[in-house]
Amino acid sequence: MAGAVLLFGRLKDAFGADSIALPEGAGTAAELRALLISANPDLAETLRSKSVRIAVNQELVADEAGTRITHADEIALLPPLSGG
Repeated sequence: MAGAVLLFGRLKDAFGADSIALPEGAGTAAELRALLISANPDLAETLRSKSVRIAVNQELVADEAGTRITHADEIALLPPLSGG
């Protein structure tokens, strides 16, 4: 699904969708997080949490790594896992 950010768990519930469009100007994982926080202030606390991870092409990436993202990448927002 090119040009989209896949959502899972409580993030899927919070956004009310399986995926959202990749925001314009999101050239890195850090920019993606910042744009999502800006566009969704009610979810800012959740999205700021380092326990919400970003995966690019099925690899977890750190915001500070400067990982570049494009519309061709598979991008996912992963909430912390819970279970038992």
